[in-house]
Amino acid sequence: MDVDVLIIGSGPAGASAAFHLNGYPGRVVVLERFSESMFPKYHSVCGEAVSDRMFRKAGIEPAAVVTRVDRIEISFPGGITVKVPVEGAVVDRPEMLAEIRGRCRAEFLRATATGVERDGDGFVVRTNVGEFRCRYLIGADGAHSVVRRDLFGTVPEMLPVVNNIVKGDGGTTLAFTVGQALSGFYRWRFPSKPGTVSVGSPKGEAEPEGTISSGARHIPFGGVPEAVSDNAMIVGDASGLANALCYGGIGAAMLSGRKAAEAVMSGRPETYGRWYSRSIYTNPHFMKAHRQFSDWNDEDISTAMRPFRGGYSVGRGFMAILRHPKFANVYFATWIAFKVGW
Repeated sequence: MDVDVLIIGSGPAGASAAFHLNGYPGRVVVLERFSESMFPKYHSVCGEAVSDRMFRKAGIEPAAVVTRVDRIEISFPGGITVKVPVEGAVVDRPEMLAEIRGRCRAEFLRATATGVERDGDGFVVRTNVGEFRCRYLIGADGAHSVVRRDLFGTVPEMLPVVNNIVKGDGGTTLAFTVGQALSGFYRWRFPSKPGTVSVGSPKGEAEPEGTISSGARHIPFGGVPEAVSDNAMIVGDASGLANALCYGGIGAAMLSGRKAAEAVMSGRPETYGRWYSRSIYTNPHFMKAHRQFSDWNDEDISTAMRPFRGGYSVGRGFMAILRHPKFANVYFATWIAFKVGW
């Protein structure tokens, strides 16, 4: 099948790209490997939190909102808790994606991509239902992207996580727990559908009491060296776009889909590459802070966060930097990550 634009994957990045290509004059086709029953199961393995800021930047109206959230609360060793006011929502991710797809003019087909190769000024994508030839290719095919594997040859950092739906009331707070045992990562407890909370952690943690359902997946984070190769672009998880400190990925994925679509609309894929390389979401300070933080023990974490025992403020942040200048990058990167990285 010959098409003008082929999008592989219809998660947050792929659905956003398809939506923002509504005005494209050529044929746009989206390939999705999951069946109608498996798609919601896969995409529900997620904290499902998206900030109002990211919805605005992605140019997508909030959809399938489960509850509003107004605070991030991070618990550190030594009894230190930092609270940050935020504006955002927990969404029903599969339902949100269904609503976005419902607004798209693109064709959605069930197919699994197995390989990609260059063909003149375009690409041929091999699938389980035949070959597709396209001029523009957008790889939105997740952590184990076929497009990234065959055209870019790179693999981002990966975090295997388990997400559990547990009986409880999550309120309006996105709660995180940080400690030495988590090696630079965290546990989360987010509000979910009525009467339940989403509890997640790196793979290997004990299953929480009262678990109703659980699922596992990989979160690619920290970015990749290149996200554009001629007329091919990788977006969302395929490009390792999740933040290296807060691991938020939905909002950044939707924004990357928009940017890739705009690059196709302009006929200049390189503009997406420039956006990606200069974006705050791929800023190397996050990975630097992640690596530094991963080496800390509980005493290091407690020492670094003690200036915030009385609560978070910009003033306390500056005082903390003056007191512990070697932690400055971690302070800045963590603050930015939890404010704008999700």
